[in-house]
Amino acid sequence: MSIQVLIILVNKTVEIIEKNGKKFIGENEIIRAWKNDKGFQWFATEISKIRSIKSETGRSIINGNPENDIIYYGLIIKKTLEWGYFSGKELEIVEKAKIIF
Repeated sequence: MSIQVLIILVNKTVEIIEKNGKKFIGENEIIRAWKNDKGFQWFATEISKIRSIKSETGRSIINGNPENDIIYYGLIIKKTLEWGYFSGKELEIVEKAKIIF
């Protein structure tokens, strides 16, 4: 099964393929996906780092507060398409993104 996601802002199509109940972008398995009210989307394909509030050097500071966090790597779709790192907690708190799968 193949799902076509049309991104109008960049006039490109991103193909999300479902195989054996898992979703993929190309050969990269999507482990989590988010979308916010602005239509921005984040597709995590790997976990880069887990940050703990108990660690002095490893925690995330979001809106001035220390937070437990997971840093992901994956496809970011805003006005452009790009691969990069992003904070799961920042998506939740700042971007108000909701998990879509």
